[in-house]
Amino acid sequence: MERPTRPYAPGGRDDCWSDDATSVLITAWGDRYLRLNRGNLRQKDWTEVADAVNSLRDGAVYKTDGQCKNRIDTLKKKFKLEKSKSFPSSWIFYDTLDSLIGVPSSSNAAVLNRPTKQPLTLALTLRAADPPSPESDDDVEEEEEGGVGLGGGAACRELARAILKFGEIYERMERSKQDQEVELEKQRMAFTKELEVERLNMFMDAQLELEKMRKKRTKYSHSSGKKL
Repeated sequence: MERPTRPYAPGGRDDCWSDDATSVLITAWGDRYLRLNRGNLRQKDWTEVADAVNSLRDGAVYKTDGQCKNRIDTLKKKFKLEKSKSFPSSWIFYDTLDSLIGVPSSSNAAVLNRPTKQPLTLALTLRAADPPSPESDDDVEEEEEGGVGLGGGAACRELARAILKFGEIYERMERSKQDQEVELEKQRMAFTKELEVERLNMFMDAQLELEKMRKKRTKYSHSSGKKL
């Protein structure tokens, strides 16, 4: 991506950041921060964050990846200071940063306007849930108001069955692995024994040949002595 040519401001002073640029920075950084499971961004990520900020073209000076990182560090310090106060913060970026680096909540996806994938356990629960039984409208309304709606008992049973199934598969794999190791050891021992027997046979054949040659030399020596 071609970077725009804008004046460069060394040091990345915070007073050079407009609210719009800061908002774009938090959104771009927060998106990658959540995708990395709240881990540290890599150099490539910070470069993409800087590109997102510079694409705003609001007349501000060009921001480098280092300046973006310094700005995020400053915002984190500012957030901690605001959070330590005994009264609600009026800082415009407080709620957004609270959803990212404050207490984890389910509103992270809504803040960044990004759809989140359904967890695997929840998807299994929804697919394996028992068919709904006829209920009155009052019962349905009570479940919706209570926030239950997924059948906690059925979900736990399905999760327990899935864990047991995984355990059985893992046990079979381990047993098969052990059987293969035992079989390989048997083959190795049989091969070693066969080599040892072959080596012993070769040694005995060599001894027999040497004995035959020794007898021939002795017989030849006796024959030569008689002729003399």
